[in-house]
Amino acid sequence: MLSMSNELRAQAEAHRLAAEKAEQATEWQEAARGYEQCLSLVAQAGDAAGQDEPALLTGLGRCYWNLAQARPAWRTLRRAMTLYDERGDAIGLARATVEIRRIWGPPERHRAMVDDALGKLGDADPYLRACLLLSQRWHDDSAYDRAMALAREHGFEDILAVRKEEDAWKAMNEGRVEEAAPLFREAHDSFARLGRHDAAASTLRGAGFSLIELGYLDEGFAAAEQSFTYAMNAHLNFQAQLALMDMAGVPFARGDFARCEEVVALAPTDSDFRGDLYRMWIAEARGDIDRALQLMVSPERGGNTPTAMGQIHAAAAGLLFRTGKRDAAAQALRAWAAVQREDSNDDAFWEEAPAMVECLVALGDDDLLRKFNDSLRARDERDGARTRFTTLQGRSLYPLRGALAARSGLTDEAERHYRDGLAWCSEARCAADAEACRRGLAALEG
Repeated sequence: MLSMSNELRAQAEAHRLAAEKAEQATEWQEAARGYEQCLSLVAQAGDAAGQDEPALLTGLGRCYWNLAQARPAWRTLRRAMTLYDERGDAIGLARATVEIRRIWGPPERHRAMVDDALGKLGDADPYLRACLLLSQRWHDDSAYDRAMALAREHGFEDILAVRKEEDAWKAMNEGRVEEAAPLFREAHDSFARLGRHDAAASTLRGAGFSLIELGYLDEGFAAAEQSFTYAMNAHLNFQAQLALMDMAGVPFARGDFARCEEVVALAPTDSDFRGDLYRMWIAEARGDIDRALQLMVSPERGGNTPTAMGQIHAAAAGLLFRTGKRDAAAQALRAWAAVQREDSNDDAFWEEAPAMVECLVALGDDDLLRKFNDSLRARDERDGARTRFTTLQGRSLYPLRGALAARSGLTDEAERHYRDGLAWCSEARCAADAEACRRGLAALEG
């Protein structure tokens, strides 16, 4: 019996070590398999397996997320957090919380989990505290400064590298694109050197996303492609898919649907709903309405993440309205407006709307349109750079801005948006958006 117990412990340890080795090599699928095999032995033998179950679950959840398996990752990490909490292990709880914070989900749940972990961790582990604080910086202005203070005090290089990324974002948002691009590259290089592969891929993806939004379509496509390549080499399926779907918007906007389909087909998994949105929009553009309606994306795929839910509802509202299904379109529009966002001026209001501009203008009530315009004004006032394009949907913002101004009776403003849009869309080779601007101008003149 003792020999059998020792053999089981040896097997469990071998699986754990194999999983950790695979993680070091960024072989997340192999690592997940090792953690699963080890956890299977723990389930059979309990403490006799000689393993720390919540630590194994944390590793497994991390691998699942890197493979873009969001729901298994969330469930696995929540289980790890529960076990750590039950035994009063604040450091383990903090580790698992850092991992689950990477998964896109309801902001209020993220915030509550991080606040709980921070309260229980105290000063027990400065590095984990800095990581948790850094994850709170978007809704706590002091969190970033406190995280950086800890990083400087203890020399946490990977956290200090975030300062370069923040500088890049500031320059980008202020329209200093030539300064921003090398800063993004420096931040990427630092993260890559330190083995922070997820952050390294994310930094390049952010550069591509923003360049595309500011209207630098070719430059943004190139940065997104670099992010995709890096992420694929590190087997980071989620980051690869994000970058890939950003790339897809460029050929879509230019009417190169075959190229868009080629880009979407490169996705390592089918978990990113944006691929199906592009397939739906392409079917619509080709006149295959039945196929487009069949390809509508279920809101369940949004996972209650605000920006995902918003994109899905907005896309549905636009397609349904354009195909004459006004009642269903109105219902989708209401669902879009009801998405619980962190901020009433959330950028998603304008990032998600170009795909449903006709529906929004025709069916949106005054309160919704006022809220939408407040979001646009807040964006313009906050950042010096003028956003020309929504990377999330592969469309220019000019037709939307013109239509909203026209709906509000601001004829001069509408004309300015349409004329500026016609000039930019023509130069950027976005033919459908250019034609929308022409139609808008014709309607004003008529």
